[in-house]
Amino acid sequence: MLYPMLVEHYVWFSLLLLGVTWFTRQSKPATRTNLLYGYGMIAVLGFVLAFDWVAGIIFGLLVLELGRVLKTWLNKKEAELKK
Repeated sequence: MLYPMLVEHYVWFSLLLLGVTWFTRQSKPATRTNLLYGYGMIAVLGFVLAFDWVAGIIFGLLVLELGRVLKTWLNKKEAELKK
């Protein structure tokens, strides 16, 4: 059920991934630039070559970026509780 939605809104999920990466990787500009180029290339090649399975990869990368932010937040809360 999720897969048809991913394929249908492929471009929007790609733009969302680029936006999330832009805001979550502000502390390391060089890494952010490399990731934006990489994610953009994956999205464009998947779109131009009509690979529907790239929508799943884009969604997975989006989940990883958001998971990284959640992990940082949880570690910060854990450190506060230990004090």
